[in-house]
Amino acid sequence: MVNVIFLIFYLISIFFFTGESLYYILIFQCLVCIVQSLKQKNYITPIFTFYIGVIITNLANLSLIGQVANHNIRAYNYIVPRYIDDAVKLWCVSCTLIIIGYDLFAKRSFASIAVIVTKKQNLKIIFAILLGINLLRISGGTVRLNGSGVFKIIGLLNMVGIMFFARLWSKDNIKTYRNYALILYVLQTYVALLTAFLRSDLIIPSFCLFLGYFIGKGHIKYVFSYRILPFILIVVLYSSAFSALQTNRSNFINAFSENDTHTEQPAENSTALLDRNANLAQLTNIVKLVKQNGFYEGKASAPLVLALIPRFLWPDKPVIAIGAWFALEIGAAYKTDNGRANNSINMTLPGELYLDFGWTGLVLGSLLMGAFIAALWNATKFYESEYNITGTLFGGYLFFLSVFGFAGDLQILITLVSTYLMFYLIKKVIVRL
Repeated sequence: MVNVIFLIFYLISIFFFTGESLYYILIFQCLVCIVQSLKQKNYITPIFTFYIGVIITNLANLSLIGQVANHNIRAYNYIVPRYIDDAVKLWCVSCTLIIIGYDLFAKRSFASIAVIVTKKQNLKIIFAILLGINLLRISGGTVRLNGSGVFKIIGLLNMVGIMFFARLWSKDNIKTYRNYALILYVLQTYVALLTAFLRSDLIIPSFCLFLGYFIGKGHIKYVFSYRILPFILIVVLYSSAFSALQTNRSNFINAFSENDTHTEQPAENSTALLDRNANLAQLTNIVKLVKQNGFYEGKASAPLVLALIPRFLWPDKPVIAIGAWFALEIGAAYKTDNGRANNSINMTLPGELYLDFGWTGLVLGSLLMGAFIAALWNATKFYESEYNITGTLFGGYLFFLSVFGFAGDLQILITLVSTYLMFYLIKKVIVRL
C-alpha cells in the first residue's frame, strides 16, 4: 500500500517538486521498503537488492545534477538539462511500479529449477569446472569469450559460483569452501582487470563474495559488524583507483588482447566511481527524442525479435546492438570505417518502454517486469538448501541484475528467458539420470 501512495505522489508531484527533490523521496521510499523487508525471513531477495541499487543510482544522478548546476560535467556530457525533471519522473514511476509488480506476484512461481547437490565429490567437480574456465580465460589466446550468448552466460555463472561457495563456507564453516570461494574471487577479479571496459565489473566479484557470505550467515546483525569492513575497504580502494583505471583502460586492453573491441566510451575526465551508475543522461535524451519525433511505436525494440532466433539456426544473424542504435540516434556516436558505431549507450528499462510505447508501455512494462522477476526468483527455491546449485546460480544472477536496475534495456528479457530455460533443461536431464 505504501508504494501505491508513493506512485500517486510521483504522478502529481512533478508540478510541485524538482527532479532533485524526487530523487531524495525515492531514496526515502527504498529505505522504508528495506526496513519492512528486514522483518521477513530470508529477506535478501532480488527486490531487496533492487532497493539498494536504486539508492546508488539516485545518488549518482544527484551527483550528475550537481555537476550540471556547476557547469562541470565530469561524465555523461550528452545530458539534456531542460528535460531533467521529466526524466526523473519516468524513473521514479517505473521503479515504484516494478516494486508493486513484484509484491503483487511475490507468491507466484515458474516451474522449479532447483537441483540439490550434496555429494562433496560433485562440489569438487563444480569447482574444477569453474576453475578451468577462469584459467582458460587468463591463459588462452584471448582473455575474453566473445560472440556467443552461451559464453556470456558461462561468464556470469562463473562469477555467481563465488557466491555459491561463499554461502557454503559461511553456513557450514568449512575451510575447503572458503578456499574455493577465495580462489575464484581472485581469478575473477584478475580477469575483470584485464577485460572490464565498464569498471563496475571489477566490483562484481567482491559483491558476489560478500553477498554469499552474509546470506549464509542468515541474519542482518552480521552486516553491521566487523565482517563488513573488508568489503567497505575494497569499495574505497576501487573508488580511489577508478579514475586511473578509466583513463588508462585502453592500455590494459591492448596489453592483453588483440581484438578490436567496440564498447561504451565514457568521458575520460570522470573521476568518480559513482558516476558509472547514473542513468539521468540517457533518460533526458529519451524525453528529447519523444518531444522531437513522438513515440517510436516499437521501432527501438524491433531488433529483439531477431534475438528469439538461435544463432546456430542463423549463423549470420546480425549483432543486436540496441545501445549502439540509441547512441547514434541521439548524436552521441558515429559510424566508423567498418560501419559500426563507436559508442554504445543503454536506454534503461523505463527509457525504452517510454520511447516505444509511451506511458501505457511504461506502466504495464514495469509492472510486468516486477512480476516476471518475482516468478523467476521463486522458481530458484534459493533458500530451500545452500546446496541448491542451480537455484543459487540463477538466483545470484538475479541479484546481479537487480542491483543494476535489471540491466540497460529490454534485451535482458531474452537473456532471462534463455537462461531460465537452460537451467530448467539441466534439471530435467539430471532428474532422469
